[in-house]
Amino acid sequence: MPRHKLIASKMIKTKPLLDDPILSQYVPELHWFSKEKLKRMLFQYGTVYVKPDEGSLGIGVRRLKRINDTACILETETSSKKISISKACKILKREQSPKELYLIQEGIDLSTYKGCPFHIRVVMQKPMNRWQVSMMCATVGRKNAVITNYAYGGDDVSVEKAMNHRDQNWDPINTFRELIYLSHQVVACLGSKLPLLLVGLDMGIDKNGKIWFIEANTRPDMDGMKELNDKLAYRKYMEAKRWVGHD
Repeated sequence: MPRHKLIASKMIKTKPLLDDPILSQYVPELHWFSKEKLKRMLFQYGTVYVKPDEGSLGIGVRRLKRINDTACILETETSSKKISISKACKILKREQSPKELYLIQEGIDLSTYKGCPFHIRVVMQKPMNRWQVSMMCATVGRKNAVITNYAYGGDDVSVEKAMNHRDQNWDPINTFRELIYLSHQVVACLGSKLPLLLVGLDMGIDKNGKIWFIEANTRPDMDGMKELNDKLAYRKYMEAKRWVGHD
């Protein structure tokens, strides 16, 4: 029986999607960090994220927002400062560990729930040679949060609540259907290239209702999901977990 492998590298878990002509349309632009890429993407998108290739809980993530041709705002979850783009590049380079690799990713203007940005967590498993959704929730960050996860003050709510009470005007029913369909396509692509049986997908929905793949976790944290999913969904997850052989 195939076994599940833990994969830490965000680039390895994203590259198959970037190489797919259809799925790449749902993936924010992503590159290895360099000063040249940072400047080009900052001018192109206005907002970019710099993050470690390996790591979790949003540790080491930085957000940059361009103000004009020479200045930007450099943000973490605990600080925000207006500086020149050149100085921001120097600070980021100085902060980076020589033992780690870093990525730069296009920023997505996430939809909000009660004025706070949120993303959707979708847990996919493959217990019997077929991928299935086992658990879902929406994680709502603090207002203007750099990182929308529980570790930085985020709050898990049901997907239904976040979608039905979002601040933006997009269709929650069609968006939910597309989210499920795209999640299946994403794990099918990743599973065809990598030894995976359990994947936690972080999926974003921008203010126009477009769905985006943010990143994948091969050891997703289930904390908080049990209370937000019905008993049948949780039992399905536990049964699938035994097939997957993941502890």
